[in-house]
Amino acid sequence: MSTELSFKTAICTEYEGLLFDCQKALEAWRNRQDEISAFGLQNRKTADELIGLQAEYARSYSRLERHAHNCELCNFVTKTGGANYIAVSASAALEKKSMA
Repeated sequence: MSTELSFKTAICTEYEGLLFDCQKALEAWRNRQDEISAFGLQNRKTADELIGLQAEYARSYSRLERHAHNCELCNFVTKTGGANYIAVSASAALEKKSMA
């Protein structure tokens, strides 16, 4: 009789949420940059808007990095798996997106 082993990837749900927030902020910033470039909108209001979107991305990325550094699960996965936790989480994000 053969025994089938099942492995489940350890994903920190808080990290995953922070990663999605970070990706969302980056996409918002890039999309708005593209819109402004395409339509040639250059004034103080649009510059301030882009700075705000960039700042939101920087804050969300900082929260993500701080969490990955301080979270026991994130550190455990990185150290024991020898893998890049960010790559593991990004892969999970792509899988989740494709399932939607």
